[in-house]
Amino acid sequence: MEDLILTGYEFLTVMLPALLLAGMFYLSKKKLHPKAAIWHSLFLLVFAYYLYGVFHFTGTGTIFHVKQYGIALSTASINLIPFSSEAIDLTGYGLNVVLFMPLGFFLPFLWEKYDRLPRACVFGFLLSLLVEISQLLNIRATDVDDLILNTLGTVLGFVLFRLYVRLIKRTARAFEDDTASHRPEAFFFVALLFLCRFFTYYEFGMAKMLYHF
Repeated sequence: MEDLILTGYEFLTVMLPALLLAGMFYLSKKKLHPKAAIWHSLFLLVFAYYLYGVFHFTGTGTIFHVKQYGIALSTASINLIPFSSEAIDLTGYGLNVVLFMPLGFFLPFLWEKYDRLPRACVFGFLLSLLVEISQLLNIRATDVDDLILNTLGTVLGFVLFRLYVRLIKRTARAFEDDTASHRPEAFFFVALLFLCRFFTYYEFGMAKMLYHF
């Protein structure tokens, strides 16, 4: 039960602000495209759930890790040389690729601006970089291999989206808006969810309350 509460707490730090943002985006678009605005908002929530999974499984750092561990960067936990490890973990490499494939699909699906490979690729790279930098706060390993593989996953996800568009032979975007390419909605959405979790998810503090240590 305690584990469920702890997981639910982390889930809410991401999904509550996602609900608020999805509602705001819906209200801003429903007058022009009421039906499409509903679908867009629903898929935003699916995307938010995916982002929660990324933050959870990568162990993304929070501001509370600074209090817990202090700021003491260790070069032993940072690898800046690509694929320099003596032991090649094919399973780990594959998971890093697969983890970011949905991102490469969601970006052009939700926002026309990212229906271009370079833009989607840069977005995936920056999100991976943000996760890797945050891991410096919770003494997890920060590895350039993860950065490369996550970006590759974004590219493969984008390719899958393009194949999907060809398969159904029509636009596959969740929301059509001529001005969407000029809005920083994707960046704002992802950044705010990251920051909400960063400043509100105190895993150690909640664990102390639940397990009484």
